[in-house]
Amino acid sequence: MGNIKTAMLILWLTLTLVVAVGSSILKNKVQILERRLGTINENIQKDIQDIHVLNAQWSQYNNPERLRKLAMDQLSLDKARPEQIINYSALHFNYEDENQLPKAVANKKELTTLVKAKAKSN
Repeated sequence: MGNIKTAMLILWLTLTLVVAVGSSILKNKVQILERRLGTINENIQKDIQDIHVLNAQWSQYNNPERLRKLAMDQLSLDKARPEQIINYSALHFNYEDENQLPKAVANKKELTTLVKAKAKSN
Protein backbone atom coordinates (compact mmCIF):
# COMPACT_ATOMS: atom_id res chain seq x y z
CA MET A 1 0.00 0.00 0.00
CA GLY A 2 2.88 2.38 0.76
CA ASN A 3 4.45 1.61 -2.61
CA ILE A 4 1.26 2.52 -4.42
CA LYS A 5 1.01 5.86 -2.58
CA THR A 6 4.67 6.60 -3.39
CA ALA A 7 4.18 5.64 -7.04
CA MET A 8 1.05 7.83 -7.27
CA LEU A 9 2.92 10.74 -5.65
CA ILE A 10 5.84 10.36 -8.06
CA LEU A 11 3.39 10.10 -10.99
CA TRP A 12 1.58 13.31 -9.94
CA LEU A 13 4.84 15.16 -9.35
CA THR A 14 6.15 14.05 -12.74
CA LEU A 15 2.90 15.03 -14.43
CA THR A 16 2.97 18.42 -12.66
CA LEU A 17 6.58 18.94 -13.71
CA VAL A 18 5.79 18.03 -17.36
CA VAL A 19 2.82 20.40 -17.41
CA ALA A 20 4.91 23.22 -15.84
CA VAL A 21 7.79 22.76 -18.33
CA GLY A 22 5.35 22.48 -21.23
CA SER A 23 3.54 25.64 -20.12
CA SER A 24 6.83 27.49 -19.81
CA ILE A 25 7.93 26.44 -23.30
CA LEU A 26 4.52 27.32 -24.74
CA LYS A 27 4.59 30.72 -22.99
CA ASN A 28 8.01 31.49 -24.50
CA LYS A 29 6.84 30.50 -27.99
CA VAL A 30 3.73 32.68 -27.64
CA GLN A 31 5.85 35.65 -26.54
CA ILE A 32 8.17 35.19 -29.53
CA LEU A 33 5.18 34.99 -31.89
CA GLU A 34 3.60 38.09 -30.30
CA ARG A 35 6.84 40.04 -30.84
CA ARG A 36 6.94 38.90 -34.48
CA LEU A 37 3.30 39.89 -34.89
CA GLY A 38 4.03 43.30 -33.42
CA THR A 39 6.94 43.78 -35.83
CA ILE A 40 4.79 42.70 -38.77
CA ASN A 41 2.00 45.09 -37.73
CA GLU A 42 4.52 47.96 -37.43
CA ASN A 43 5.83 47.15 -40.91
CA ILE A 44 2.28 47.11 -42.26
CA GLN A 45 1.59 50.52 -40.73
CA LYS A 46 4.84 51.85 -42.19
CA ASP A 47 3.93 50.46 -45.61
CA ILE A 48 0.46 52.04 -45.42
CA GLN A 49 2.05 55.41 -44.63
CA ASP A 50 4.50 54.96 -47.52
CA ILE A 51 1.60 54.14 -49.84
CA HIS A 52 -0.20 57.32 -48.78
CA VAL A 53 2.94 59.36 -49.48
CA LEU A 54 3.42 57.67 -52.86
CA ASN A 55 -0.22 58.30 -53.79
CA ALA A 56 0.19 61.97 -52.91
CA GLN A 57 3.37 62.20 -54.98
CA TRP A 58 1.68 60.38 -57.87
CA SER A 59 -1.20 62.87 -57.80
CA GLN A 60 1.22 65.79 -57.71
CA TYR A 61 3.43 64.48 -60.50
CA ASN A 62 0.50 63.58 -62.76
CA ASN A 63 -1.29 66.87 -62.37
CA PRO A 64 -2.39 67.84 -65.91
CA GLU A 65 -1.36 71.48 -65.44
CA ARG A 66 2.11 70.45 -64.27
CA LEU A 67 2.50 68.01 -67.16
CA ARG A 68 1.33 70.66 -69.64
CA LYS A 69 3.87 73.16 -68.28
CA LEU A 70 6.67 70.57 -68.40
CA ALA A 71 5.73 69.63 -71.95
CA MET A 72 5.86 73.26 -73.03
CA ASP A 73 9.14 73.94 -71.21
CA GLN A 74 11.04 70.75 -71.96
CA LEU A 75 9.61 69.53 -75.26
CA SER A 76 8.65 72.84 -76.88
CA LEU A 77 5.33 71.32 -77.89
CA ASP A 78 2.83 73.54 -79.64
CA LYS A 79 -0.79 72.89 -80.38
CA ALA A 80 -1.38 70.85 -83.52
CA ARG A 81 -2.28 72.94 -86.55
CA PRO A 82 -4.91 71.66 -88.99
CA GLU A 83 -2.36 71.30 -91.80
CA GLN A 84 -0.34 68.91 -89.64
CA ILE A 85 -3.19 66.42 -89.41
CA ILE A 86 -3.39 63.97 -92.31
CA ASN A 87 -5.14 60.75 -93.12
CA TYR A 88 -3.02 57.60 -93.17
CA SER A 89 -4.45 56.72 -96.55
CA ALA A 90 -2.41 59.64 -97.98
CA LEU A 91 0.80 57.81 -97.12
CA HIS A 92 2.16 55.22 -99.51
CA PHE A 93 4.00 52.40 -97.82
CA ASN A 94 6.04 50.04 -99.98
CA TYR A 95 7.02 47.13 -97.77
CA GLU A 96 8.37 44.94 -100.56
CA ASP A 97 11.14 47.24 -101.76
CA GLU A 98 11.96 50.29 -99.66
CA ASN A 99 14.35 51.66 -102.32
CA GLN A 100 11.59 52.20 -104.90
CA LEU A 101 9.80 55.52 -104.95
CA PRO A 102 6.01 55.38 -104.77
CA LYS A 103 4.57 55.09 -108.30
CA ALA A 104 1.09 56.34 -107.53
CA VAL A 105 -0.36 58.40 -104.76
CA ALA A 106 -4.01 57.86 -103.89
CA ASN A 107 -4.69 61.33 -102.54
CA LYS A 108 -2.27 63.94 -103.88
CA LYS A 109 -3.81 66.84 -101.93
CA GLU A 110 -3.28 65.16 -98.54
CA LEU A 111 0.30 64.26 -99.44
CA THR A 112 0.97 67.88 -100.44
CA THR A 113 -0.39 68.98 -97.07
CA LEU A 114 1.96 66.53 -95.37
CA VAL A 115 4.95 67.93 -97.27
CA LYS A 116 3.96 71.52 -96.42
CA ALA A 117 3.61 70.65 -92.72
CA LYS A 118 7.00 68.94 -92.77
CA ALA A 119 8.61 71.95 -94.47
CA LYS A 120 7.08 74.37 -91.93
CA SER A 121 8.32 72.30 -88.97
CA ASN A 122 11.92 72.35 -90.31
